[in-house]
Amino acid sequence: MARRHFAKFDAISSAVPADDAFEAVIAVKRRGTDEHARVHQVANGQRYDLMFEANAAAEAALTRVVEVGDDGELIWESTEPI
Repeated sequence: MARRHFAKFDAISSAVPADDAFEAVIAVKRRGTDEHARVHQVANGQRYDLMFEANAAAEAALTRVVEVGDDGELIWESTEPI
């Protein structure tokens, strides 16, 4: 599990159970409010047999997030060549 702080949100990567496997997710929560966290599936919804594999995929995805938008959407780094 990894945590990152953005302008208005905190984001946490994690692995969550999904039937008999695990999924990689990033949860974002606006700081200073009672709003529920918004959970985003990452790794194209791939399922992993082991929790640490899903957690590693979520942590890797979180490193590519550059900001969280006002509605809690993840803003990813550009993969386009400069």
